[in-house]
Amino acid sequence: MKLTILGNAGPYPGAGGACSGYLLESDEFKILIDCGNGTLSRLLGIIGNLNMLDAIILSHLHSDHISDIMVMRYALGIGQVKGTITKSIPLYAPKDPEDTYEQLQFNNAFIQNELKEDSLLTFGDMKISFRLMSHPIKTYGVIVEKNGKKLVYTSDTKTCESLIQMVKGADVLLSECNLLEKDRNEDTYHLSAKQVAELAAKEGVKKLLLTHIWPEYNINDVLDEAKKNFSGDVEIAAELKTYEI
Repeated sequence: MKLTILGNAGPYPGAGGACSGYLLESDEFKILIDCGNGTLSRLLGIIGNLNMLDAIILSHLHSDHISDIMVMRYALGIGQVKGTITKSIPLYAPKDPEDTYEQLQFNNAFIQNELKEDSLLTFGDMKISFRLMSHPIKTYGVIVEKNGKKLVYTSDTKTCESLIQMVKGADVLLSECNLLEKDRNEDTYHLSAKQVAELAAKEGVKKLLLTHIWPEYNINDVLDEAKKNFSGDVEIAAELKTYEI
């Protein structure tokens, strides 16, 4: 499997950056996980044409994870009319809030499927499952498994039991890291670098990639906080870098 980071900021990008968006590739399959602002043009720079996409997964419907879907729907819907797009793309997303879910569609751009905790997607020998996270709206962490390898994407969440269970033994943990520990409080529905690193260390994660980073932070401060609490392989999920899993 290959994972390309299209954007790593949240809840808005810094100059020249992009918010959450990740291209997962396995064999002939290409799956987009989240589609935050700034990610569509980067996606097209890699795959060339949206006909190449096999599915889209939206972990939750906050704007920094879906903004470019609102533009992609035009590319797909108008492209079908013009004949440059040959299919509607399967899209999986929680129906919360429902009005936002309904607004995703335009001219049959997508085949919409409600994402639930018991949803299971299969692409060849790659399986994708989901766990409900702790966030103000319904949000799902993503577990990708193939050939004994396990990729986990936390999406946005605070610490919760389902997060702990999900990350156990992950070969790669792509984790939101929106806070430094000094800025965290119990009412914040995000993880600090310290929390993420401690979780990775305790649950046997092999490689930790930090994403959804507040754009006003110095990324070296974020990385340093993580390294102090996780002695394994850890780095900032670099935009436009591809990681082999």
